[in-house]
Amino acid sequence: MNEILSNEEIDTLLQMFRTEGSAATVEPEMARPSLPLPADTDRVISTIDLLKPNRLAREQLRGLERYFESAAKMLSATISDKLRLDTRCDCVAVEQLRFQTWLDQLPGPVAIYVVKLEPFRLPALLTASTSLLYGAVDRILGGSGKVTKVPKDFTAAEYTVADALMGPCLDRICESFAEVIKLRWSIENRFCNPSAAQILPSQDVVISSYFQASGETLIGDVRLVIPFVSLESIIEKLGQDAMIRVEPGAARATMAKTIRAVPLDLAVRLGEARLPLRQLLELQAGDVVPLDVRLGDPAVIPVQGKPKFAGHVGRIGNRLAFQVADVMAN
Repeated sequence: MNEILSNEEIDTLLQMFRTEGSAATVEPEMARPSLPLPADTDRVISTIDLLKPNRLAREQLRGLERYFESAAKMLSATISDKLRLDTRCDCVAVEQLRFQTWLDQLPGPVAIYVVKLEPFRLPALLTASTSLLYGAVDRILGGSGKVTKVPKDFTAAEYTVADALMGPCLDRICESFAEVIKLRWSIENRFCNPSAAQILPSQDVVISSYFQASGETLIGDVRLVIPFVSLESIIEKLGQDAMIRVEPGAARATMAKTIRAVPLDLAVRLGEARLPLRQLLELQAGDVVPLDVRLGDPAVIPVQGKPKFAGHVGRIGNRLAFQVADVMAN
């Protein structure tokens, strides 16, 4: 059977898709089994962005993900400390997309911060779900953090309290990028209306990171969007691994110095004995257990379970000591 459609068959199928509310006639010799079309052919199943930006290479995007994953770990500790509540923060996604797409995907209601990240020329946006932020405000003020009703907007006083959490969060995000760039943040504006967040042209490419925070009484998300043009100056550094840049053997002296300062516990093994379980259970105070060594035989010091030093047990003052007589080859 010929599985390749002819030009006439293709034209007929296209005509079927174009036809609305009427059945297309198909010649018997051209008929093929097909699935029925939905009645509403204008319905959009999902939106596909054929112009989805792809400015970052895979290794650069992965490098950026590592910085945000590092930030998420620090955010977990910071949020837990500020709210006195065990909270976990995870970096769920890092994406490159157009600014209008990011705005359309922005869940509501949210509190939006316009943040200046120097030396970046363009501002960034930091958002937090109002349920998370309002619960944090309640927690900072001494409440339980359980919020049943969230206001549509925040007062100036509530934003001031919220800054006690958002400020340290921005500190952690800046610290996560310290390896490639020193960032200094300042908050330029705060609002809850997403229509006021149009700080960039709709088609500008942005990098969006999505953090999800969850605790005993708090759950919500924090999102950061940075214009792509702001990252262009450090884009070449994003895909580089610090371990790869180190020349072979360059860290040997530092490693040796660090390892030599690691304390180890040493135990002198005087000998061994094998006892039946019955005899072991019958041992009483004063009983003598013979060992498999004789007087004058060297004692052994094992390291990590392997014999390393041989020597003799002696005395220094009123303390027992061990004199090394030989270093055993492993």
